[in-house]
Amino acid sequence: MAHSPVTLASAKAPSRFNGHDLHWRTMTVNDLQAAHGLSLRLGWPHRVDDWHQMLGVGEGVVVENVDGELIGTGFCLNQGIVANLGLVIIRDEWQGCGLGREMMTRLMALAGNRTLLLVATTAGLPLYQKLGFEPCHRICQYQGTVTGALPVLLPGLRRMQANDHAALLALSPASPAHAAAVQQASGGVVIENEGVIEGLALKRPFGRGEHIGPIIARSPGQVQALVLALLADAEGGFVRIDLVDPDDDSWLTAAGLTCVDQVTRMRCGESVAEGPLTQFGLITQAMG
Repeated sequence: MAHSPVTLASAKAPSRFNGHDLHWRTMTVNDLQAAHGLSLRLGWPHRVDDWHQMLGVGEGVVVENVDGELIGTGFCLNQGIVANLGLVIIRDEWQGCGLGREMMTRLMALAGNRTLLLVATTAGLPLYQKLGFEPCHRICQYQGTVTGALPVLLPGLRRMQANDHAALLALSPASPAHAAAVQQASGGVVIENEGVIEGLALKRPFGRGEHIGPIIARSPGQVQALVLALLADAEGGFVRIDLVDPDDDSWLTAAGLTCVDQVTRMRCGESVAEGPLTQFGLITQAMG
């Protein structure tokens, strides 16, 4: 799926994969530059900082060839009774050697008995199906330069405040990714009714600009109000949002964002109830 940014010509896969020629190990901060190079070759917008955030909330696995060159990555983020798997990359010249399946096997072992979630590319979907994953949601990636976002007035809608953090963390207490998103947010809005927060949208630097997520609410109407409040503050900036099973997106396109990709979220294991609030927008596709 990806090329090394430096050593493509010198790293050719053998005609038959020999596991003893490769080195599997836990990812460290020293791998982040090379891992970032793999995602760049795929055209993914991740910065080194985005890889660093993933390493801060999950456990990464890497595989090196006999020359010590990074040829594959993957992450497992354990979050209570579920685990998100992501950033699974195998360099193009090593495709067809069984490394994708081996990477997934190792990540699934790290997750233990948790229900597994991932966002599948078209290329990866057949492998995930063979491993027991089934489609559960459609993820639409919206992005663009914000132009003319008009906020919607909604009772209880307000900007996030510092004293909200404890309540926001309690919305997903078992998720280190959610906690990191709250701590790293450059801005956010909430919906509060009778002292209870029942809606949340956060934004933070990611990729080419900013990413809005997670988006947690009771209804699509609340989602629209939350997101437009953040977009109104981002006029002229580049924003990305990953929405779960969106219906009407006319309000997003009116604000300058278009759906540039649709991918499949897949689950292995029993469905997990979300509780009174629903996650309408992902932190990122890899973090869930």
